[in-house]
Amino acid sequence: MKNILSILLGILISTSAQATHLMGGMISVAQTSQDSTTVGVWLIADSQGINPPNTITVEKWEMNSVGWYVQNGTVTLTMGTLPIAFQGQKIVNYTSDYLDLDSNKYRFIYKNCCWAGLDNSTNSMNSDFIISADYWHIPNNSTPFARVPFIINQQVSTRNTMKPVWGVINCFLSEIDGDVVEISQTDLHSGYANGVFVPQVYSQLSMHVDNDSISWIPGSLGRYGTGFQIKDYRNGQLIGTQTIQWTFLVKNSTLGIEETEEKISYRVFDFSGNLFYKGEDVPYEEMDGLYILTSKKGVEKIYVLNGQK
Repeated sequence: MKNILSILLGILISTSAQATHLMGGMISVAQTSQDSTTVGVWLIADSQGINPPNTITVEKWEMNSVGWYVQNGTVTLTMGTLPIAFQGQKIVNYTSDYLDLDSNKYRFIYKNCCWAGLDNSTNSMNSDFIISADYWHIPNNSTPFARVPFIINQQVSTRNTMKPVWGVINCFLSEIDGDVVEISQTDLHSGYANGVFVPQVYSQLSMHVDNDSISWIPGSLGRYGTGFQIKDYRNGQLIGTQTIQWTFLVKNSTLGIEETEEKISYRVFDFSGNLFYKGEDVPYEEMDGLYILTSKKGVEKIYVLNGQK
């Protein structure tokens, strides 16, 4: 059984030369108990790509006794929903079976060749698309996740603003454990070597990025990429880091661009990992206690008392 930890999105890849052009994505890790953890990946691909595969592979790295991440396996993830249309592109999500992790620090890396051409990078089409999540396996630690994707289409010579960045509804990102989160802009990645994420040769976008909002005034039409980093803190200690890679399409106008309006399908698991419900209307009146609610919007821990959330 799978905990559809889905942070909402993504589509993917093929190993052939005709692989889908990836435009963005994120990895998250959801914990339902100390010995039950699920890795989720969402990705966005351009609408010209081929159909996504049913499974993808994520590298699993674990910190050794001297503080270096060493790869000790891979994790297979299965497509959770069919591709969803979003702002003219595709979204799909993938989740793993439950993992039984030791109390340690882990790094999960997904990579695929290659990026579509970017106007602010000289080597994007020869660079791996690479996203990651560093995850400290401690009690009650699930990484932040995306409720909705960042806005892909941006209007030229206009301030484009996304807010609020964080929240529990009507937001882009959520953190469910009560930890302190911090989002910042970071590099476009080209690869991963010797424990270091290698940046592309590119010009960084001049954006305003903080926990309240992300905004940008693009000066030219085209296709531009940047990275975002989320740091997760508990009691002043770093307990996780995620890297997001993203492509913005700058257009003369964003009016008339359709966003997905599809119905949302939910899965509800009890805290033993058993599937309680699957469908579009969560039966809160039949529930009592702690549950994990998952959908394309993400994963949420909920407590229901006498049918009331």
